Amino acid sequence: MSVFWTTAELLERGRSPRQIRRAVEQQLVAPVRKGHFVTPGADLDVVRAVRTGGVATATTASRALGLWTPPDPTPGAPAVRAGRARDRLHVAVPRNAARLRDPDDAAAPFRPSPRVVLHWVDEAELVGTGRSRIAHVPLLLRHAFLSLPPEHALAVLDSALHLRFLRNEDIPVLAASLPERLRGVVMAADGRADSGTETIVRYRLRARGLRVEVIVGLRGIGTVDLLVDGRLIIECDGREFHDDDEAFERDRARDLHAARQRYRTLRFTWFMVLFKWPLVEEAVFAALG
Repeated sequence: MSVFWTTAELLERGRSPRQIRRAVEQQLVAPVRKGHFVTPGADLDVVRAVRTGGVATATTASRALGLWTPPDPTPGAPAVRAGRARDRLHVAVPRNAARLRDPDDAAAPFRPSPRVVLHWVDEAELVGTGRSRIAHVPLLLRHAFLSLPPEHALAVLDSALHLRFLRNEDIPVLAASLPERLRGVVMAADGRADSGTETIVRYRLRARGLRVEVIVGLRGIGTVDLLVDGRLIIECDGREFHDDDEAFERDRARDLHAARQRYRTLRFTWFMVLFKWPLVEEAVFAALG
C-alpha cells in the first residue's frame, strides 16, 4: 500500500527540503497538494480525498481496502455495469479544516459538487489513520450508513466482518453511533455472507416476510448461498465481471442435483440484484408459488 507524507513528517524523519525536492524529481514521491506527498501506486480516489483536504471514507475507503463495495453514483445518474469513475468521492474532513481544494486540481479551491461528499468529523476521529489516509473501519461504515441505501451499507458491513476488519462485538457500538432508524439494519449484520449481493437479497427478502437461511449445507448438493422457506435455493454472483467456464459447468451440474431433490434454484447476477430488483423479487415469489 502506498504511503502519504506531509512535509513536516518528512522533516521529522531527517529529510531536508532539498532531499524532498530531489525525491519529487526522481518520482520517488509525488506532490498531492501543498505540503502533502504520496509514494507511487496509490489508489487514485484516496489521493483525490487527500488533495481535497481530508481522508477517504465511506465507499471510497471501503473499495480501497478491498471490501465488497456497491456502486455509489451521483443520485439520479443512470445505472451502469462498470462505473467507478462515476462514483461519488467521500472525504472525512476535520471540522476546523481550511482551504479545501478541488479533488482533481490542487491549484483550484473546492467547489461544492454532488459528486463529492464531505463528512465533517472531530479531528480526534482521524487520529491514527496513519500513512494510508483511509478512515478507520468503524468511521467509514458510519459514513456508509449515512450516505447509502441501508441494505447497501449493510453489505459493506457484512464484508468487513467476513474479512475480519471488524469484530462482532463492534456491532452494537456502530449501531449506537447512528440514528435510531438505522440501528436495526446494523444489528442484522452477518459476517458469513461471502458477497454483498447475498446480503442485499437476504435483507430484502426477510423484509418481505420470507424465511432466509444463510450459507446452508445440503446433502448431495453442497453449500448454497441462501435457502428461502426451506425449498428455494438462491445463488448470488457478487462479482461485477467474471469468466470461468469450469465454474459455470460445475454450478449447472449442482443445479441438476438440486432439482433431483426437488429444490428449485435461482441464480442472480450482481447487476440484477442492484439494478433489476423488482424482477428478482417477482421471480422469487413466482418460484415459491
